[in-house]
Amino acid sequence: MELGRYRLPRHRRALAITGAAVVVIAILAVAGYLVVARPSSSGTASSTTAPSSAPAPPSQTVLPFALGDPGGVGVDSAGDVYVADGAKDRVLELKVGANRSTVLPFPGLKCPSGLAVDSDRDVYVVEDCNKRVVKLAAGSDTPTELPFTGLVEPHGLAVSSGGDVYVADLKTNQVLKLAAGSDTQTEVPFIGLNQPFDLAVDSTGAVYAADSGNNRVVKLAAGTTTPVDLPFTGLNFPSDVTVDRSGNIYTTDLNNNRVLKLPAGSDTPAVLPFTGLFCPYQVAVDKDGNVYVVDYHDRVLKLAAGYQTKALTN
Repeated sequence: MELGRYRLPRHRRALAITGAAVVVIAILAVAGYLVVARPSSSGTASSTTAPSSAPAPPSQTVLPFALGDPGGVGVDSAGDVYVADGAKDRVLELKVGANRSTVLPFPGLKCPSGLAVDSDRDVYVVEDCNKRVVKLAAGSDTPTELPFTGLVEPHGLAVSSGGDVYVADLKTNQVLKLAAGSDTQTEVPFIGLNQPFDLAVDSTGAVYAADSGNNRVVKLAAGTTTPVDLPFTGLNFPSDVTVDRSGNIYTTDLNNNRVLKLPAGSDTPAVLPFTGLFCPYQVAVDKDGNVYVVDYHDRVLKLAAGYQTKALTN
């Protein structure tokens, strides 16, 4: 599989259309099934359902970004959402309650892909075309370049609570770490990666990689040198991974048009109840458990916390 510059190539969309069509048909079938025929008093079937006082389940919404070729997505501690807009080489911020986004001051961006936000609300962006990682400190209008060297095709990005920065290089199949306060990178000891598309790091310092070419998600616990495969099954190009504050792990299963969640301490992943997804490839979770997904319809979807997951069937 050949990757494009800062996101999957457009021809991959064509490869995914068949699967997406099946998903749409399945969704329509489910929607029809929800109207259950009940016997009427005359013995004939009626499609009228009894009113219910139960609250409506949480639903997904499309956030008011105007995007073309979006890349990484992140959310800060205040609930503000950030997304890299590849078509216009910029990073957008949508503040809580706002109905339109604003452009952050990242001058000279070229092919922004991976994006991360740290606990101080600093924003980090990978520039694939410029082969670098830049940081915009909260409240600043002047980004700085981080001292990574030798990047060939950087893409995925993660930042720990302590300020350590990790970047995945698709071309060299490496994950590099820049410790907080250091100007010297080190290689993280992942083994056998094939197109690590994105990264995450949890509160314990464990690092996760969406090992897209191997259709797996791997975890390297802090202080260890042997990564382990997580029990996600049936993946077809997992393109992102993230971890929430409770330790639940999420991955975008791009070619299966779904987002999976592995609850903390569980070995049984489940499907998040998004509808109409088309090649979801980036995911973020806020402190309240709301889930944000970027898909190939050039949009950011938000699934409100309180949703019910569905069983994984394959």
